[in-house]
Amino acid sequence: MIAYHPDPEMNEGIADDVLKAEIYDLSIGYPPRRWTCLCGRSHSRGHFMAIGQHRCLWCGYVGTGGVMWDPQSEEEPK
Repeated sequence: MIAYHPDPEMNEGIADDVLKAEIYDLSIGYPPRRWTCLCGRSHSRGHFMAIGQHRCLWCGYVGTGGVMWDPQSEEEPK
């Protein structure tokens, strides 16, 4: 499963921090972070309907799961 951290409580905190950073970054003109779906596929298409919600172009998932990451400064999520 794609997650920021294996501990669900820590994962929730990290996901919240990443979302806050994404909202700020978008507000100052940065492009959306790359997103990796729960199915393992990723894209940099951006958010779907609201910041933090995505739609997978591969499996069709729509929701807030998965992880956002910066391929310039982070390794691809496992």
